Order: sequence, then C-alpha cells, then structure tokens
Amino acid sequence: MIRFRDSICVQVSLVPVDFRLGLNGLLLLIEPVFHKNPQAEYLFLFRDRTRKKIKAVYWDNEGFVLFYKRMETTRFQFPKIINGEIQLNRLQLECLLSGMDFMKENALKHAPYMVYN
Repeated sequence: MIRFRDSICVQVSLVPVDFRLGLNGLLLLIEPVFHKNPQAEYLFLFRDRTRKKIKAVYWDNEGFVLFYKRMETTRFQFPKIINGEIQLNRLQLECLLSGMDFMKENALKHAPYMVYN
C-alpha cells in the first residue's frame, strides 16, 4: 500500500467521471469540480460509475502523479452523497483504498471529514 503523510488533504469527487480520461483530462476537471488549482497540495480522487475504479491526481512539486486502482471483488465504499465531494484525512483515505467502509468503522467515528454540496 502507498503511505501518505499525516497532513495530506484528499478531495474526492462523488460524481462519476469517464474513465477513458487520462491525466490531462482529469487535470481539466479539477478546477470546475473542486474549485482548486491542480498544483495545490491536495490529492484529487475520481471514481467511475460502478465504484470499482478510482483515479487520483497529485502534484508532488516536480510533476503530476496519476494513481489508478481497480477493485476485483468489492466496491469502494463512498458516503451516500449523490452530487458533491468529500474531503478525507489520511486514515480515511487508507481505509477507502483498502475497500473498508470508513463511515461505519468504530475507530473512525470521530475522524473529521467535510462534505461539500
């Protein structure tokens, strides 16, 4: 598993995107979806409509990094928000990437998260 620094701020779009988009296509979505500069200190997460795939874009001060993960037997567990985004902390991100439903985990009940509509 990829380890992230404790202070990482993750912006997750819960609106599905076309997964034929590559890095450049996702970069073009960051401003209208998140209202942030793509070179800001965020990891921007996108999902497909099936919730089995995610792509993440991150600026590491030297260039853009594109992460891609596909679940084989389960789906990523996102909060029940139809149109919006959520900001996750490092622990919530690691739970999401491992397929856990972080919204139901006892250890994460008090972990802060912010929902944007």
